[in-house]
Amino acid sequence: MKNTAVFNRKLEFWWKTAVPRWTVPGGRTLLLTALVLTCSSLPTSAQQSKDVELYHWVDFPVEAPQAADGMAKWDVEGSCIWTHEGSSVRRTSFLWYSGSADTYVYRFGGSLQGRWTGVTSSPVAALDGLELSVEVTPSSNPKRTGWSGQRPNEPTAWVHQRGPDGKLVKCTPILIMMPGVQHWYNDPARMRAFVAEFKDNHGFNGGHISTIGRGWFEVESSGSLRTAPAAPDVRTFAVLEAAASEWSERGGWLHLWMWGKGDGGDFANLPGGYNGAQSRRINRYIAARLGPVPGWSMGIGWDVEFWANREKLQWWLDDLIPQLGGWHHWIGFRYSDRPMMSEDRFRRRDNAWRQKDMHTDDAILKEIPRWATRGVAAIYGRLIESQDGGSDVWPNKAAIKAVIESIDE
Repeated sequence: MKNTAVFNRKLEFWWKTAVPRWTVPGGRTLLLTALVLTCSSLPTSAQQSKDVELYHWVDFPVEAPQAADGMAKWDVEGSCIWTHEGSSVRRTSFLWYSGSADTYVYRFGGSLQGRWTGVTSSPVAALDGLELSVEVTPSSNPKRTGWSGQRPNEPTAWVHQRGPDGKLVKCTPILIMMPGVQHWYNDPARMRAFVAEFKDNHGFNGGHISTIGRGWFEVESSGSLRTAPAAPDVRTFAVLEAAASEWSERGGWLHLWMWGKGDGGDFANLPGGYNGAQSRRINRYIAARLGPVPGWSMGIGWDVEFWANREKLQWWLDDLIPQLGGWHHWIGFRYSDRPMMSEDRFRRRDNAWRQKDMHTDDAILKEIPRWATRGVAAIYGRLIESQDGGSDVWPNKAAIKAVIESIDE
């Protein structure tokens, strides 16, 4: 398959190859009222200069009442090229509609300290030629993680930025299964409590959110894509931004599955098909809203071999990845190369898939190091009582935490 380069050659520590795909080794194929940790409140468009901490993001809302003349507000286009003074590193962000009145937003993510300047471009006069600037200040949280990347001497390693200089630090994702977004989009405290439990008390360094699917368009729904609403659901993006931030603040990672299995997972079922206007729109919004947000990666989904083919997968990668604008996130699917993630979840369940599930709670103590010590990311969960797709609390969580902390990267 063709590889698409999304890297900046100016950063010595940054990624130096095209964004790769993932492999399964030995296997088969909310509406938040505030995002205190990650973005400032929305000011008027007259405010052109802002400060933001390293590995946070900041928004520049612009009022443009006539922008959507003859088109849906979701389809108004614009971009902003950001340049880092001193190093000339560049990033590109894309315009997105806020979902409210006539407010459109350019977003910036602070991947390097120092002053950044941005110039916007849009066919809409009110959104074009704006001169924006951001001063990226040191992080007040030394544990906070930034964007992912690749070290030239360890091309298969999972690494992400940490510390004041944006150094890429090795850390293989050991992920806990989180509830689907429809179960906590209107209860952010529940999400934060879940992350705290599994990071602080179990030791997991990241979370996994299973098939979002129709939830991209209707956060409370997991139904068919055939009748999915045309517009992105701002609530879905808000909760994903919040979850990524929660893990990032704790030194962790969030992994998403964009699509999934069957009628609710095959994005060819979207009105217009897999490469139609609705599919392109949701990819653009993922890039525009989530690209400048650190601490997440994405796979196409689970059991996609029942509907996927080379053409669909290649289109998905080639359409989504270039729009990320230099804010690097690992994007991939099963059957691929570096770095490696086993997306065949390792679960403790009763009376289901006994040939592959963990049969005891202690089995995870051997399963985690079997993958993590080889640099392979993996997903774990205990689903004895769970009704929302998220893991139960493990009764042996202290032992799990000890095993994870003993892994030497």
